[in-house]
Amino acid sequence: MTLDPDLRAAVEAFAALPTVLVATDFDGALAPLVLDPMDSRPVEGGMPALTALAALPGTTVALVSGRAVGPLRQLSGAQKPILLLGSHGAEDSRRPDGLALSDEQRTLLQRLQDDLAALVEQHPGVRIEDKPAGRVVHTRGLDPGASSAALEAALALGARHTDLAVTPGKEVVELAVAHVGKGVALMALAQELGVDAVFYSGDDVTDEQGFEALADDQDGERAARRLTVRVGPGATTAQHRVADEPALVEVFRTMVAARRGAQAGGATVD
Repeated sequence: MTLDPDLRAAVEAFAALPTVLVATDFDGALAPLVLDPMDSRPVEGGMPALTALAALPGTTVALVSGRAVGPLRQLSGAQKPILLLGSHGAEDSRRPDGLALSDEQRTLLQRLQDDLAALVEQHPGVRIEDKPAGRVVHTRGLDPGASSAALEAALALGARHTDLAVTPGKEVVELAVAHVGKGVALMALAQELGVDAVFYSGDDVTDEQGFEALADDQDGERAARRLTVRVGPGATTAQHRVADEPALVEVFRTMVAARRGAQAGGATVD
């Protein structure tokens, strides 16, 4: 598979920087979207490429997902030192205590659980994914009319509970009692690490928040060095686009080779 020449040049320039954060969404970017979220698996070659990147000096690799950290670790097979930011950044695999909810948030989560039970009765075929800080309404596999009605009902439920963070996506609506956002999480991690630049790839609405946050980075030099890639179709603010998950794997493989070469030769880009 051949990368677009402009993307290849951007990857090679990024790979030559001294310290970088390489982050990616999981579903729809590293793993194809599937009917049952627990059947999701990373496309061939994706995790080996990320593992190879994580082993290189000055390179931090992170999976940034709407999934909870536990299922994300299970399905991706990611091992340390790869970081996992789950629940849209509300969970961090480096935190042994996981996600701490207040009594008010736990009460709201129980009310949400009861309301969603009624929603499932009214919209057969809808699936509910449990997360530590919320629930996700999945309609993938339903006919378009049924899917649209169920998603509208989920959005209406979110509107009734004003303390919920409501995040729509591809045939999903997430309702969370605690929400950080991928953009905020990416910027916090970049700031903490003090990296020269950040790479981020993804395919959905929440990933667009990540692309926008990196473009708006208050560190102007880091913003100028960012590398953002949209996976698949759809309007985007990302700098580049690849067709699908295997094409993203080729980006990671190119980055591994370029970074190894740059480090062996002692080259860096200002």
